[in-house]
Amino acid sequence: MIGDVTLDTISAGLQGLNLRRQMSEDAVANMETPGYVAGKVDFESQLERAVEAGDPKQFHPELSATTDAALPNGNNVNVAKELTSLTDTALRHQLLIEAANAKFRLLRTVIG
Repeated sequence: MIGDVTLDTISAGLQGLNLRRQMSEDAVANMETPGYVAGKVDFESQLERAVEAGDPKQFHPELSATTDAALPNGNNVNVAKELTSLTDTALRHQLLIEAANAKFRLLRTVIG
């Protein structure tokens, strides 16, 4: 497979976004579960460090619990925040897919 730093970075970004989407979907699915603590994913800073080091494949997203206030049942899911995160994540995902498509169009042009 053709690989370079750009495609490796796009791939790593998609992995981070998929993890973030999954965390938000889990939070929405558990919004009524007593004691459920929502999580968050920070991968951008880790990915930036990996790219600066020259190897975006070696990034490690940081998973942590949100610090939102808990309800009386111990659940701290903020549905509005999670839905906003899902929308933002979907838009970022589309952007990275378009970046990958642009890279492949460029390669196709160079090869042709």
